[in-house]
Amino acid sequence: MADIHKIADINPTIDNLCVRIRVIRLWTLPSYGNSPLSYSIEMVLLDEDGGKIHASVKKAFVSRFVNLLEEGISYQIRYFGVGLNKGYFKTTHHEYVVNLNQRTDVHRLLESSSIPRHGFKFVSFDTLNAPGYDCTYLVDVVGYLVGIGNEKTLEKDGKSTKYTVIELEIDDGIELLSSYKKIVLQNFMYGTKMFFNLEDTTVIQFKNSFVRFEESKGNIGGISNEAAFLKIYQGKTIEQLKEFDTNSICVVLPTISHIMDIPDWWYGQCECNKSTYAFTKTFKCSSCGRLLLSITPRYRIKFGVIDDSDCACFVVFDKEAKQVLGKSCVEILDPLLLKEDLSDTPILLLNLIDKTFLFIIEVQISDNPHFSPSYKVKKMIDNVDLINKFKEAHPIQIDVDYTGGLLPISKTSSIIEGEKVEGAKNLLLEFSNEVAANDESELLENAITPTKRLSSKSEESKVEGDTSTSKKIKIEKET
Repeated sequence: MADIHKIADINPTIDNLCVRIRVIRLWTLPSYGNSPLSYSIEMVLLDEDGGKIHASVKKAFVSRFVNLLEEGISYQIRYFGVGLNKGYFKTTHHEYVVNLNQRTDVHRLLESSSIPRHGFKFVSFDTLNAPGYDCTYLVDVVGYLVGIGNEKTLEKDGKSTKYTVIELEIDDGIELLSSYKKIVLQNFMYGTKMFFNLEDTTVIQFKNSFVRFEESKGNIGGISNEAAFLKIYQGKTIEQLKEFDTNSICVVLPTISHIMDIPDWWYGQCECNKSTYAFTKTFKCSSCGRLLLSITPRYRIKFGVIDDSDCACFVVFDKEAKQVLGKSCVEILDPLLLKEDLSDTPILLLNLIDKTFLFIIEVQISDNPHFSPSYKVKKMIDNVDLINKFKEAHPIQIDVDYTGGLLPISKTSSIIEGEKVEGAKNLLLEFSNEVAANDESELLENAITPTKRLSSKSEESKVEGDTSTSKKIKIEKET
């Protein structure tokens, strides 16, 4: 019986190498011209110790192995060649590659649980963002799908390539830094594979590692990990919110009193994700200066909110507004355009007045002491059970002297129940042509109908588009 070698030990000094592996990735490269035979078969092999190595079958031997090798299957392979791991992009960090040839013996094994099915080694964005990172190695990344762009065509050197931009959120929604928003990953031609909701141990660990904001049946903005949510966030009053002197994230429990700046509950978005304003018969981007014939409508709703301590302006941008209202900005705006009356306030917005929510708020301190602050909303939650649990875990105390001089009375904010907004959707659970991201990523402009005919009658946007501080990543996927 042949000795079984580990992938980590493969090198050209060992004769009669024999490995037991699983093919965790397999793809073919097409031949030039009209040849029906593939140019090569490319694979990534994994053994039970987690070792990985790239393997190739050159064109001369493709016909011998094309019906023998299959992705996801375990094999014993021996009598193969060993070469140097060169090239512009490398699938593994192994110094060598395996070359299957005429002498190579491939024997299919019974299914073995000792060899992992995928062998993911997810690379953190801290690592990818580090100076001097070697970008020649292909990486595994994991994240929540939050945006999908429309298909576009890239023209370069006389050739056209179709591609789609998607956006992944890779943070826990708590540490909200924007260090990574300029990083772009691109798929490797023919080799990259995407998995959705994979039942893999490492993927499940990722999903369980932080608080996620997910849909809860009958409620807006359910929380998948209530224990972590209750432990991490601190409840504050609006008065306490205004006293903050550092940037932070906190939770407030106010009631929506009115919609501010009607009819400016939306703005036109440029392809660079900044707001636009009317300019003669076109639109002009407030950031890049680009002239546009059409724009993409995005929510920017300013809620006047109030609790027992004070009142404030909370701003809800496109991603969260779609979750709360259950409709995209285009779906609400189009009927108003057909009526040629943008002054009407949508009923869905009016229905939120007098409703009480848990608002997860981002506090950003302004350098202008005379500036009346508004607060960006990261999440709105109307789940009564969760609100009550949060109030028990973090009583929101409001000290008010109702007597004009006697001892202060301490009272706790209460929730006012109201009707639920039906039809809230979650992009993480349902793919959509609408792009959910609010940050400065180059997501693609969506095709719309009457909205494309917006004219210079639209008022100038008063505030720039939402700049998300979540760590997010765009992946350009060639098709």
